[in-house]
Amino acid sequence: MTRRLFLGAAAGLLSALVCLAVAYVVGVVTIAFDVRELLPTLLASVTVLPLMLLFVVLLPTLVVGLLTGVTIGLFANNTPRVYLIGAVAGVVFGLVLLSVVLPLIVAPQPGDFTSIVTKPLLAGNYALFLGLLASRFFRWFQ
Repeated sequence: MTRRLFLGAAAGLLSALVCLAVAYVVGVVTIAFDVRELLPTLLASVTVLPLMLLFVVLLPTLVVGLLTGVTIGLFANNTPRVYLIGAVAGVVFGLVLLSVVLPLIVAPQPGDFTSIVTKPLLAGNYALFLGLLASRFFRWFQ
């Protein structure tokens, strides 16, 4: 039981770091399509975007990943059911932390990064990806 908890926590933290890397790549591509110039895209990619991910998204993503991984370790065996548990846990924890708790800590202003992150549809998709990735890592670790 303890081994599964540690494997779940490790899978959740690893999936959180992978999700942050994917969010960075998606952010760079989004900036590139929006601006359509190389120099402003590069400037935003090495200055503003990493700082926003570091200060706004890093801690909630690590917490969601850890909670999702521990939930997977508690309730999932080595069956395909692990993906369902990971997806549900990821969406629930992600929506609660990103859409409810984060706006209480950092007040979102219209058009800023926090208002984008706290949208329930985007937060749910991000957390679903995190939960499914944590489930995959959990099965891979076993």
